[in-house]
Amino acid sequence: MGIESDQLVYDYLSRVGDLAQRQQLPSGARMRLVAELRTEIDRRRTAQRAHTPGQVRRIIGTLGTPDELVAAAARAGASEPPEPPEIPEPRRARLPGRDPGADAPRGPGKGA
Repeated sequence: MGIESDQLVYDYLSRVGDLAQRQQLPSGARMRLVAELRTEIDRRRTAQRAHTPGQVRRIIGTLGTPDELVAAAARAGASEPPEPPEIPEPRRARLPGRDPGADAPRGPGKGA
């Protein structure tokens, strides 16, 4: 794959990602959209043996403009439930005056 062709794909995906962020799509939806587009472009490039910039432009042209893709993703996202927030792992409470290693198993001949 040529550098110029790869740059066309990178620029296209960057425009999609930037526009999706300006449209305030959730980060998960943005990442999914760009990843799915990248996969589809790579799949088509391989299937069509598309190496030249012209061939890559044709593939990108069949996918739609960044505006069209982001608008479709926004419509699809409106019908999906919001992503749940990440829940942090619970922390173990330390009791005052206790040595945090007091409950650690001791080997033969080690203390207590």
